[in-house]
Amino acid sequence: MTNVLPMPELGSIKLGELLALSSLRPDRHYNRLSGVAEELIRSIASVMEEPVSRAIDKRTAEEFIQLRKEIFSDYFDAVRALSDIARIVVPKPTLEVLVAESLSEMEADFRDHGLTAFGAAVRDQAIFTVWTIRRISNLCPRIMERSLDAGLKEADAEMSRSFAVSAVWCRFHLDCLLKSMHQQRPIYPEVLGSVLDGLRTAVNAYTWAARGLKLRIPGTEPDIASVGWDEEDRQLLEEATSDMLSEPA
Repeated sequence: MTNVLPMPELGSIKLGELLALSSLRPDRHYNRLSGVAEELIRSIASVMEEPVSRAIDKRTAEEFIQLRKEIFSDYFDAVRALSDIARIVVPKPTLEVLVAESLSEMEADFRDHGLTAFGAAVRDQAIFTVWTIRRISNLCPRIMERSLDAGLKEADAEMSRSFAVSAVWCRFHLDCLLKSMHQQRPIYPEVLGSVLDGLRTAVNAYTWAARGLKLRIPGTEPDIASVGWDEEDRQLLEEATSDMLSEPA
């Protein structure tokens, strides 16, 4: 795997942008961007779409998992780059509206088309995942408005890395569903099971974000209990992201 950018403290990561911006739709959102912003965001989004497109064409869970291990680091870097660049080239009020609209439209897409595309179990998990992402996004202002004691920065950096990996891991699997649904490209049942498992890390991402808030405001925002994974699931995630988790802050 390639190395990723060092993680800043959790309070400086734009949680909503990290999770929502990759689903901006050219036909709905790009007309509100400047020419430079549109070009940059479109270019990075296309980099993110290519591995997702390859992943949803896999026929078996084994093939999907192997490809995911190969491409996830690059996908992670692209998501981070999209978030960072958007903050520079898109005015803050516009960015906040785009993130909110992106989440609302994802919910509507899964509610209206998810049953036909994937069945009830996947549709419901996808809607819950977007709802969890919205909760993560709502934590962002509360985290960013609070300063962090110097003695807590090391713990915060570890939470930041764990949050980012869990969040983008979830985002990758959500993108697989969105790409399949928007392009009417069915996902093979065995692969769909792996995608469904991947969505569950949204809860883990929320837990890390909530713990970051607790470092700043003790006693607030209780954790959601992490979704239980079996040992094989845990090993796959740890193996696929080991380089990221060990990257120094």
